[in-house]
Parts: sequence; structure tokens; C-alpha cells
Amino acid sequence: MTTIELNLAPKSDWIEMFPFGVAMGADNLRPVMIFKDKAERRVLPVWLSHMDAGIAVSQGGSPYSSDSRIDGSPHELSWHILSRLNIELEKCLFKKVKGHHQYVELHFKSSSDKKLPKDIQVVEARADDAISFCLRAGCKFFATTEYIERSRILEVEMIVARNSPSLEVNPHPYLN
Repeated sequence: MTTIELNLAPKSDWIEMFPFGVAMGADNLRPVMIFKDKAERRVLPVWLSHMDAGIAVSQGGSPYSSDSRIDGSPHELSWHILSRLNIELEKCLFKKVKGHHQYVELHFKSSSDKKLPKDIQVVEARADDAISFCLRAGCKFFATTEYIERSRILEVEMIVARNSPSLEVNPHPYLN
């Protein structure tokens, strides 16, 4: 299991990424949220669960949707509580790849004059758990070139691992 932790890059090294849409991954088993930079030259694949991909699509996870804040989101209650606490999600930074999982840092801020406690200002989460939550918030997404490249390599590693002879099908069909 490969772990690559990216150090926080200087602000100028962060590239703003925009949700482009959801597609099936190359293995046709797991959905992928596609992010692109403003010039649409860099592509960042982010693997999601089927449920989170469905939520992302219903919330408008593409530039062709009119509003990312769609009523009926499963995150509506969370955002209602956070808004009452004057807490906003400022940005989502794609930070590290560990094994076959991508991780993000969610940066929260207060919408009032009060300062948030440090343990609430930055929260680390798995990307597949956080994307639809972030889309609902309408926050900005950022990644470094290194993270984008590592995520693209991750896709190849996942396909190779899936097709590895060491992962043969169990001869007992009820255990598959």
C-alpha cells in the first residue's frame, strides 16, 4: 500500500479545480467525479461510492447544472445546523493519497466575528465521503499538480490490482 502525503504547497502552487461531471471509472465498477482546471487542461479523477456519486449528480456536480444548492440534499440538515452556528465551508484542498484512497482538507470559517476553534477550522476527510458535502456547500476546490498526477497514477494501480492473478475469484461462489 503506497502512501504519498503532499506537504502544503505555497498558495501559488494550488490550482483551482472545477467539478465537471461524473463518469464510470476505467474498471466500470466505481464512479469517478471529474474535476478540471479553468483551462480544462488538467483533469483530476476522484473515486466515489455509488451513493455519493448519485448525490453529487443530483446536486449538480457539473458545469452544466444551474445550481449546486439543490433542495432535497441529504446534507441539508448538516448545512442548516452549520449555518445556525455561523460556520461556512471555505475551500476543499485535495491533500494526500493513501493506498487507494484520496484525502481532502476541509477549511471552515466563521461567518460572524467569532473565531472558530482550531479543531473545527481544518478537518481531514476521505474525498469519497466529502465531495457531495462540498458540492452542496458550493465551496472552491484546489489541488496541486503533484496530487493530480498521483491521482491519475492511482487509477492505473487500481486497474492493475483488480486484474492481478493474486486476486483470483474464490472457488466457492457464495464467498464472492
